[in-house]
Formats: sequence, structure tokens, C-alpha cells
Amino acid sequence: MKQLLICILILSGFINTCFPQEFKARVTVNTQKIPGTDKTPFTTLEQELTTFINERKWSNHNFKNEEKIECNVNLVIESATQDGKCFAKLMVQLSRPVYNSSYSSSIFAFQDNDVNFTYTLNQPFEYDNNSFQWTLTSIIGFYMNFFLGLEFDTFSSQGGNSYFSQCQTILNYAQSQATGWDPKEKRNRYWLLENMSNPSYNAIRSFYYTYHRLGLDLMHKDIDQALNNILKAMEELNEFNKAKYGVLMYTLIFTAKSDEFVNVFSGASEEKRNRAYELLKQMDPLNESKYAKLVK
Repeated sequence: MKQLLICILILSGFINTCFPQEFKARVTVNTQKIPGTDKTPFTTLEQELTTFINERKWSNHNFKNEEKIECNVNLVIESATQDGKCFAKLMVQLSRPVYNSSYSSSIFAFQDNDVNFTYTLNQPFEYDNNSFQWTLTSIIGFYMNFFLGLEFDTFSSQGGNSYFSQCQTILNYAQSQATGWDPKEKRNRYWLLENMSNPSYNAIRSFYYTYHRLGLDLMHKDIDQALNNILKAMEELNEFNKAKYGVLMYTLIFTAKSDEFVNVFSGASEEKRNRAYELLKQMDPLNESKYAKLVK
């Protein structure tokens, strides 16, 4: 009996090591805007959200521990009623490891201002990929699949298709049940997904792939070629923006990466730094003073 127990424990450890879930999320539930309220339900909510994201299997892929996807999920409670209605903002951020380095590249950062749900202490976290169960789990499920879509897009061209399709399924079920999915609004989940699903916007997805896989991942081996690939990707993205100005996912590239763009080119040749600056000031004029560091 003792030997059997030891074998089970060893096997369990092997499975947990080789086939863990996909995410290593840092989850916070911020209640600073509702002072005086009993915080016990929100402490429990933070724990349950962490478990829901990090221990659920979101894909058919097996991730090693060191391959887990790092992300931040910060739920800010703006107000709450005694019967459990919560009005909140959700700030999410996704990172990706760079091959053969200790560096992690920020892929996506977004503030969702329309996260309204009802929660009671110890409420079950009901979720189904193919039906609407609860507002909060639908929103979190959307973002986890969206994260997977972005992550896989950076490793292979159009690699995130199946996850964006899953996002569409979630949207279809949730759209009539809750807020934040309406195409009449400007910056919400509907438009995030539309931008990544619309073939007219494939230049955005191509940028994610070329910049990360043929750019950052190549830095350890051939930095000159890597920078050339990044510049080419930026040129193509700039041409896209001239034709399709103001696309949400285009603007969010700079929310996540403006500092990184400066760092990537800071050690490059004068020619490449000048070229990068000329492109970046066209693509993201609000941050021109930041990019000017490249030519000083």
C-alpha cells in the first residue's frame, strides 16, 4: 500500500511538471475605492479568480512550467451594492518570453472600463466555452483566449486563429447578456476581437509575428538581421495605419511597446536609429519626445 501511494505521488508530480496549465497570472482585486465595505468577499474573489485562471486548462497544448504565459489581471472595484452588484474596471497585461534570453516582452495592455457583474461570497465560478454562465467568467474567459491568440500569433503566422474563434463564440453568447460587447462603443471587447479577426487588418497580426519571432527571437543570433526584420515590420504597419487610421489594436501596440521600441534600437547603428525614429514619430506622434532619444 505504501509503495502504491509513493507511485501515485510520483506520477502526480510528473503530470503537474510536464502538463501544467497555460497561465502564470498575477491577479489582484483592488477595493480602495469602496472604503468601509466588508472586504472579505473581495479577498475570496481574488483567490477564486487566481485559481480559475491559473488552474484551468484553456487549450489542448501542453506547457512546461517555464513556458507558462505571464499576465497581469487587475480588477478595480469602482462601486458595489449590498446585494452584490459590482461595477469595475479590468486592467490586463500580457508578456511573452524572448528566445534564449531572460527578457520578457510586453505584448498587450488594455483597460476595460465596462466590467459589471453580480457576486456573492463563495459563488461558484461557472464557465462553459459554448454557453453563457456568468458575466465575470465570460469576460475572463474572453481575455484568456484572446491572450492565447496573441501569444500563438507571435510564434507562428496566424497561429492564434482557433483562440480568436473561441473568443467569437464567447462574444456571441455574452453579447445579449451583459455590457462591454456592443459594437456601438469604441474601445471594448467587441473591437479588440474584430481587429484581430478582420482580414483587412492582417497587417497587425503580421507585425506581431515578424516583430517577435523574426525580430526579438533572432537577437541572440544575428542582431543586424533582427533589426532589419523589425524595421520592415514597422514600415508595413505604418503603411497599414495610413490606409486604416485609428484602429484600436494598432494604438495598443504602442501602449504596450513604446518604451521597448526605444530600448531595442538604442544600441543600433546611427542609420538604423534614424530610420526607426522617422518611422516611430509618424506611427505614434504622441510619443515623439520619447523616440527622440534615439537621435540625441
